[in-house]
Amino acid sequence: MNPPVVERLLNLFWILLGSGGAWHSWTLGLRGPSGPESGLFPFIASCAMACLGLALMSSRSSAARSPQWPDAGSGLRAAGVALGIALMAFGMDRIGFIAAAAIAMPVLLRTIDRASWLETVLLTVGSIAAIVLIFGRLLGMPLPRGPWGW
Repeated sequence: MNPPVVERLLNLFWILLGSGGAWHSWTLGLRGPSGPESGLFPFIASCAMACLGLALMSSRSSAARSPQWPDAGSGLRAAGVALGIALMAFGMDRIGFIAAAAIAMPVLLRTIDRASWLETVLLTVGSIAAIVLIFGRLLGMPLPRGPWGW
């Protein structure tokens, strides 16, 4: 397959995925008596995905003559992001929000931003404190607590 055909198929994939997501989000409900329902934001994102796919499909082909592939470190960075997100997802129920974030944020900050250790510690402590203060205290949302009660 030549690159323009592959590009068109990829654009069609985004159109179909966005359309399917929008249809499914519509079935969840967009608006209810108390405001936005659970399908509103996925509906907006899915419509945007389908519209951008349509825009790419209608534009001229942009196949690169000699594509430059990312360096080997980019795969490791993507794996670090996946690891950090997995740590948050699986750790919150088991060890609580604070502990899971304290483990996952340095992984993400060192992987994505390649921040220094001082920046990593300051951003981790500051963002966890801000989230606990805003969501836990001011808004009264229950954050997952670990076996230690925090």
